[in-house]
Amino acid sequence: MPVTIRCEQSTQEGNSLDVWLGRLAMVGFAVAITVEIATGKGLLENFGLTSPLPTVALAVTALVGVLTAVFIFQSASKN
Repeated sequence: MPVTIRCEQSTQEGNSLDVWLGRLAMVGFAVAITVEIATGKGLLENFGLTSPLPTVALAVTALVGVLTAVFIFQSASKN
């Protein structure tokens, strides 16, 4: 019984902005983890924020969540 895998990237627009933003996000995440492992300090500690306020952390998390949702809905509406 053959198994097929459908790849969204190999369709008409393989080099669209969505693909490149995803690749850039993956590289950025890998770099952030590498820096944390190499220095032994967290990402915010490397920027001089040793104890960020919970409000700031919550605001950044909310902003990232909202931007992610916007990009996902924009991408879905194009299809």
